[in-house]
Amino acid sequence: MYIAALDIGGTKTIAAVLDEKGKILAQEKFPSVVAGYETHLSMCAESMRCLMRQMGLTADDFIGMGAALPGIVNNKDGVLIYAPYADWENVPVADILRSELGFLKVQCENDVNACAIGEQRFGVGKNYTDFIWMTVSTGVGGAVVESSKLVRGGYGFAGELGHLKVEYKNPAHCPCGQYGCLEAHGSGTALIRETRKRALDSTEFAKALEKMGLKPDGAGCAALARAGNNDALDIIDQVGTYLGRGISYCINILNTQAVVIGGGVAASLDLLLPSIRTSVQQNAFKRMQNIDIIETPLGYEAALLGAAALVLER
Repeated sequence: MYIAALDIGGTKTIAAVLDEKGKILAQEKFPSVVAGYETHLSMCAESMRCLMRQMGLTADDFIGMGAALPGIVNNKDGVLIYAPYADWENVPVADILRSELGFLKVQCENDVNACAIGEQRFGVGKNYTDFIWMTVSTGVGGAVVESSKLVRGGYGFAGELGHLKVEYKNPAHCPCGQYGCLEAHGSGTALIRETRKRALDSTEFAKALEKMGLKPDGAGCAALARAGNNDALDIIDQVGTYLGRGISYCINILNTQAVVIGGGVAASLDLLLPSIRTSVQQNAFKRMQNIDIIETPLGYEAALLGAAALVLER
């Protein structure tokens, strides 16, 4: 039997067919259309039909379909309550996909929660019963797994790690409307902001970027840091310090075994880890400091594997 999976993101979408062990058998990537959910979900359905035709499969060959969605999700009814990036509201995703594709079982979940569920089944879940999933990308997202189960909270929104307050003296504005959030100081967006600011303030730093043919963004800063540039290392240290603060709060409250980091910034985790560790040592309860802080082994397909895991979990 097969599993159909969708990872719908703000800029790209992946449709895939997987087996029950989480092996991706076929996939197709295409840009997300934010202008209207009807158009985009039709594209998702057509992409899945194309994959099914290529493999000679029908809906009867599938256990079901899972969809990882970017925003607030009613996972019970399969409704996308709100997607900030596209201003989509109350979208009956499961009903639409069920009607379009003929799958009896369609499960939907917030993308970060899906990552954590996928991690539990296909990733580090074999080593840990209690861990925190942290997406560090444009923003900072989070999910909590306790006793091998996702923690949803009283209203289903548990794990909003990106909005822990980590800076009070010079707080940056956060997209949520508040100031000083982890998302405003420890995200990929923050890394880009600080890199561009440093390039404007320091001619030497700007010249170092130009000399190596790098842009003033997160990737450019990471490349300079690997080359030993002090300004780049300082920026990396700042971001890592804020991430460590947020992680330390989670450690103190949850006594978790590990923090698993995914998202684009995870590629620079080796650079960030020293300052994350220092910050954790400064802020976390001493007996709980030495937890594992690791990059997800699921890589770019974490949310896609999470979507597949939703079907198996239910």
